Amino acid sequence: MSLALPSEGGCQCGEIRYRLTGEPVWLAVCHCNDCKSQSGGVFGMSLRMREADVKLISGEPKCWTRPAENGGRAKNCYFCGTCGIRLWHTGGSGFLSIKPGTLDDSSQLAPRYEGWTKRKVPWLTIDGLEVSHYTQPARK
Repeated sequence: MSLALPSEGGCQCGEIRYRLTGEPVWLAVCHCNDCKSQSGGVFGMSLRMREADVKLISGEPKCWTRPAENGGRAKNCYFCGTCGIRLWHTGGSGFLSIKPGTLDDSSQLAPRYEGWTKRKVPWLTIDGLEVSHYTQPARK
């Protein structure tokens, strides 16, 4: 997975802009009901970044907090209050999960992992994955 750094992104209306300054930890596809719902599709994607490597350039995202589907800690979901686009979410572990579709250029990114395949639609095949998890992978 390569990403030209620094790399920038933001919401659809342009009110919120951010910059990534460090290498991504991983890019994953998730088939859980939470991710499907927030993406409006049959899966969601998350680009895991260290919080220190994500800089807010402009705007102030709004936050909505909800319990995660896996019954774990709360998930803080950040979005633009004007256009409603989800930008990232946190789980309190020093990382952010950026929504890669909000990057100005995500063409070089390809997912390596997927989770919650028990909720995956049967017709979907994703090439190039290294690991698939039936539910939520264990935290390390």
